[in-house]
Amino acid sequence: MPSPSFYSFIIALISALSIAACTPTPSNTEKQRVLEAHRQLAFTVYSETVLKTQRLYNEIPNFTAAPSEQKLLHLRQLWIEARAPYSQSEALRFGNWFTDEWDGKVNSWPLDEGLIDYVDSSYIASTTNPWAQMNLIGSEQIQLLTRPISTRKLSIALLRLLSSESDVETNVLSGFHALEFMLWGQDTSNSQARAGQRPWTDFLAQDGKCTNSNSLAGSATSCRKRGEFLLIVTKDLLERLEEMRDHWAPSNSPRAELVAGEANAGLARMLFGLSTMSAQELAGERIQVALYTSAPEEEQDCFSDDTHHSIWYNALGIENFYFGRFESTDPARSVNLAQHSLAELTKKYYPALSTQLEQAFTQTRKITKQLKDMGDAPSEHRQHFDQLIRSENKEGRALLAELVLTLEHQANLLKQLANRITLDLDHPGTTPNSTLEQ
Repeated sequence: MPSPSFYSFIIALISALSIAACTPTPSNTEKQRVLEAHRQLAFTVYSETVLKTQRLYNEIPNFTAAPSEQKLLHLRQLWIEARAPYSQSEALRFGNWFTDEWDGKVNSWPLDEGLIDYVDSSYIASTTNPWAQMNLIGSEQIQLLTRPISTRKLSIALLRLLSSESDVETNVLSGFHALEFMLWGQDTSNSQARAGQRPWTDFLAQDGKCTNSNSLAGSATSCRKRGEFLLIVTKDLLERLEEMRDHWAPSNSPRAELVAGEANAGLARMLFGLSTMSAQELAGERIQVALYTSAPEEEQDCFSDDTHHSIWYNALGIENFYFGRFESTDPARSVNLAQHSLAELTKKYYPALSTQLEQAFTQTRKITKQLKDMGDAPSEHRQHFDQLIRSENKEGRALLAELVLTLEHQANLLKQLANRITLDLDHPGTTPNSTLEQ
């Protein structure tokens, strides 16, 4: 006859299995609603980015026709405003095959700026990049393999041709950071809280007045080409952003596959993207690498010194896609889809984990807000990212190291959520061939 302890074990086992069987789990309908809200939020964020980039593009002809310092400052501000929603959209970079492949055309960094224009004598050209000092703006032709290519007039076709012929990642001729370099120029301030200081006269296409930094240029050609570069690169960026916005539109096929496809695969892509952006990309590539090297070139926005904003908006984007919300500068374009958000699903079915995630997001926001405030402080107290990573800045480095740990903890909690929903983040859905232009 079995012992009493055996019967106790059987009763406990049956009780545990009964509890597990009765534990509520998200329904397929609830998961699909989360995915649809995710899709709608993505479409909204990219629509905002398109709108802000369109404003930048619209102002360039006015600037190049009659350059001035005030107009250049205005273009720089419009670039910063376009970066804000784009940086929030980067929470979509991973897990969505069409977004990750496309990102390199709009946000590649670091770049070898000597490929594009003049550089300071302190510039160290890469020994493995034969194009590192090509200077498209200052040259009349370049040698591409065995044939000479005229560079007297720039076009998007020429820039795409050059990009297609180079396998060096730092040969960047498109996207936000190529524009950033053209608008600000090199940041040669070293330890000072100051961005690049390209003068507005670098765009003054008049003989005897056109400059290359503090020196007169030989002719107006360089200034004319800088204006061409601004216009065509911004137009290319705008077209690529419109393309991505339309990929998240209600009727498009990638959106349909994400939302109307197998719900667990869609949620796996979503959580894989949020956790990867949090830990591997933002904490790792964008902060830890810079801490390890102490190199200003490793900051996201090294020409504009706007990295404190990019980090803030990168982290905010992850938070937004978890909580199902986006706040535009115009309240009419803001959205709140909290009732069908991942956060609401977690709160309903996994309340303890929900509390932990909310605490993690709160801590991340606290630190990134501190970084943003330091970068926006009055000049006598201002500290930009390239100052915080300097080896002698113990407090700045400690703050960034704390942010790395917080982002990694946040990512681990998102992975725990995936495990609770029994999602496989090692294989977050299939990766079809991208339909985006290469």
